[in-house]
Amino acid sequence: MPAYRRSGVAEIAAVYDRKSERAEALAKYAHARSYSRELDEMLSKERLDVVSVCTPPWLHASQTILALEAGANVLVEKPMAMSEADCRAMCNAAERSGRQLCVSHNFLFSRAVAEASRRVDSGRAGRVESVIGFQMSTPRRRLPDWYESLPGQLFFDEAPHLTYLSRRFLGPREPQVVHAESLVADVAAVQRTQNVVAILRGNAGIGVLTMTFNASRAEWGFGIVGSEESYLIDLFRDQLVVLGHGGAHTPGEVLSQTIGGIAQIIAGSVKSGALYAARHQLYGHGELVEHFVNAVVAGAPVPVPAEEGRRTIAVLESICKASGLTAFVPST
Repeated sequence: MPAYRRSGVAEIAAVYDRKSERAEALAKYAHARSYSRELDEMLSKERLDVVSVCTPPWLHASQTILALEAGANVLVEKPMAMSEADCRAMCNAAERSGRQLCVSHNFLFSRAVAEASRRVDSGRAGRVESVIGFQMSTPRRRLPDWYESLPGQLFFDEAPHLTYLSRRFLGPREPQVVHAESLVADVAAVQRTQNVVAILRGNAGIGVLTMTFNASRAEWGFGIVGSEESYLIDLFRDQLVVLGHGGAHTPGEVLSQTIGGIAQIIAGSVKSGALYAARHQLYGHGELVEHFVNAVVAGAPVPVPAEEGRRTIAVLESICKASGLTAFVPST
């Protein structure tokens, strides 16, 4: 949990972590003071402008409220909290304190999603008929040491991304969960929840979310199907493929569409590869933080208001309830 003080330029003043060795390592790197299991002390001593809450999800609500009550503005990681009720408590704390609370829905600010948003908002997509969120994950990847304590394990930690993207493009009315299913393996499995599928009904379209956690490799994708243009987004590589008009399905049209798609992928790969090599491939997180800091300085609305986080968690709660996903949540 980095905490910032503003003195002409942003600086990390202190770092809190439940593990002292991690707190000390990051504090040394950032030339800051470290705190471990002393969050109250850090908040009372440091007089902080901004706190970034990056702890396990079940701590988000209590630690965010502590930081807000100490006078700090807060950027909290996804998922915002473990329940909609906790999210409401966080929203209320922000209102009482007069401080800003922002949720890290970073993919909204990635290059590919931002361009798709511009096209949809300008009307180029026509009517959005449906969205498709797709994730495959492998138990061979590096996993957090707390994921088993969440509903569906990795599902609850990672599904917020596909959920807030679906909410963004399905229209102004909050999507309703009309069906959800999960497939749970033996308790000895690394990732007990193997598959989750949910169907959402939006303002005018249907959303389908499908997540598999025992796949050969990790890939994330998102599709937006419009009446005039459609979009395929590779979230891992931050690439967008625009699918325009078709219909004749002649050999020439198929070949032209194939060449056009390959050209877009190559161009996107060059850009993403350069950013990755320069360690600037941050999937929208850099833009989100910049917008958040500017909003704090100017007293303007934050890029992802707390209410957006609450609504995303409400959808996740509905999916968990419909598909029978539960978990024991630690109290500390």
